[in-house]
Amino acid sequence: MSIVNFLYNPDRKSKDQLISEFVVRNKILEDIMGDLESSRMKTPEQHYLVVGQRGAGKSTFLNRIKYAVEDSVKLKPVLIPILFGEEQYNVGELANLWENVAQILEDYHGFNGLYGEMERNVHDKKFEEKCWDMLESALDRKEKKLLLLIDNIGDMFKKIDEMEVRRLRELLQTKPQIRLIGASPFYLESLLDYKQPMFEFFKVIRLDELTSEETFHLLLKLGEIHSEKEKIEKIINETPRRVESLRTLTGGVPRTIALMFNIFIEHEHESSLKDLDRILDNVTPLYKHRMDDLPAQQQKIVDALARNWDPISVKDLKDKVRLESKVISAQLRQLEKNQVVLKMETGTKNHEYILKERFFNIWYLMRYGRKDDRQRVLWLVRFLESWYTNEEIESRIMQFVQRSRINRTDKNKLRFFAIAYTSLNNLTTESKLMLEENFPEYSSTINFSDNEIDKIIQDKLEKKDWEGSLRWICFKSRISDFDKIAILKVVYEMTALDKENEVLDKIINIFDELRNGGKSLISTRQTYVIAYIIISEIYIIDAIGQEEIEEALRIKKWQLERVAKVYFEEYNFTSQFAFELKIILGGFRMLYEKGQYHSILKIFERGKAYNIEKRSNVRLSEMFNPIYLALISLDPEGKKTNIAPEKEEIVRQIRDFITGKT
Repeated sequence: MSIVNFLYNPDRKSKDQLISEFVVRNKILEDIMGDLESSRMKTPEQHYLVVGQRGAGKSTFLNRIKYAVEDSVKLKPVLIPILFGEEQYNVGELANLWENVAQILEDYHGFNGLYGEMERNVHDKKFEEKCWDMLESALDRKEKKLLLLIDNIGDMFKKIDEMEVRRLRELLQTKPQIRLIGASPFYLESLLDYKQPMFEFFKVIRLDELTSEETFHLLLKLGEIHSEKEKIEKIINETPRRVESLRTLTGGVPRTIALMFNIFIEHEHESSLKDLDRILDNVTPLYKHRMDDLPAQQQKIVDALARNWDPISVKDLKDKVRLESKVISAQLRQLEKNQVVLKMETGTKNHEYILKERFFNIWYLMRYGRKDDRQRVLWLVRFLESWYTNEEIESRIMQFVQRSRINRTDKNKLRFFAIAYTSLNNLTTESKLMLEENFPEYSSTINFSDNEIDKIIQDKLEKKDWEGSLRWICFKSRISDFDKIAILKVVYEMTALDKENEVLDKIINIFDELRNGGKSLISTRQTYVIAYIIISEIYIIDAIGQEEIEEALRIKKWQLERVAKVYFEEYNFTSQFAFELKIILGGFRMLYEKGQYHSILKIFERGKAYNIEKRSNVRLSEMFNPIYLALISLDPEGKKTNIAPEKEEIVRQIRDFITGKT
């Protein structure tokens, strides 16, 4: 029998197969069977409603009760179980139910002529009453009782009118010949509304999520069915956490656990995700039914919860669904009762809510998520985060990178997984670095701490990857003394290797690449880097050592103070730029003494920095305009430019400082 029949049509399994595979819900079965076997049915007995979301095993449970009654020494001689499946298309009125019962009794239990007797009265105005009377008399003659097992009983209640529902309740309350166990994917509204005929009529049995122990039993049985029992036993014994992850992801729903079985035991990267894609397609009818079952307001709330993924409060839900808080709270209580929503305690009155079955949430994101790239693969990101440990994710990233390097993954799939992996949280530094270096175009969502970057820089310095070191220094949120020394060393080494002396051009290109790749440098960071590169470049040309560079900066500190003070007061720059400005001006002064203008002007004309006030990247020539104007005015080969009267004084002071007049 195919896996589809196995999961969706338990009534098509043989009796032996279904009993063999029934390894969960045994305690509930024992309780109901204990009640049935202890009841003599001389007077009307308690009736049951089994409630569980789709896939929770209601149909299987009703089938199992039927077989248990048939095998019971006490019940078999007296009680006839009749099972009605999920779809009772020919039941539009109560009489149809009695007709269907008569057909089954006639075909399988020796009640010859009962159905024909009923049909002879089909035109009678009291047809339903006559049908029941005939059924009752036939049962009494044979000393038999009926156990009606009706799946999706709520659908039947909707089809027959309210008067007939009241009539059915009356019969169930007064006639000992019949007992009813119904099943429904949700609490019936008629049970909750005191005005309805079935208000508080049934004893409700909930098929809750499977416990950890029940999940173990189900997986072992699935392992036996799929000839994978040894593998399952190994997983349970060595990594029980993996079983708990499966239970959490599926919400403990047996059908979903069975669907996920192949992925649960599969470790090969692409085949497991291929299976996942197939499964998501297969569960569409199931989950679409689940959404269609919900009232309109609950559909809106479930939509908002699914798109949010993480727990969300009623207050935040209110903004998304535009319903009153009291309405949302009432609907959430109903959704929680029907096992669609899980309430997360927060220690305050403001609880948060998520969809209970995370796999249902994944399906919803995949089917209805927004069409931009990140949103389109968000379901995969959530699946990976829910399913694998950090170590397993790191291993899969490594496999993925290796396959991409040897062109073992097609472009669409590569892009798909690259976006997913770079969107993950809690990645190790090694995984982040691997993704950053192999898929830079998708890495804008990866965040590195300064401590992580320091380790990367140190590693690249040891490997003599000078340009790589410089790139990673630019990613830091602040420049430390370690970075200053590293920059000096990097530029020294780059200059020594660069026979054509184009280090500054390379450095500018690095800035441009980083900016175009989405890693925009904030003004403090870029100014530090540029300043130190300029100074180190000047001194390296003169073969002055690192200690002398630092000493030179210390000596010139007092000379820089005055111009820096005037500049910052005039243009209201924050003090965090003071040190950078001093170094820049000091570097320009030394460049002037050597007659070197072109490289520094190139930086000012091509380089950019982030301007906090304008909230955008602007050219250095604009951000540090008075310095730029002073440099132009000092260049003997440069073009002459007019200086606005309000800038003349600060430009003069900068020019005097650079030329050594102050």
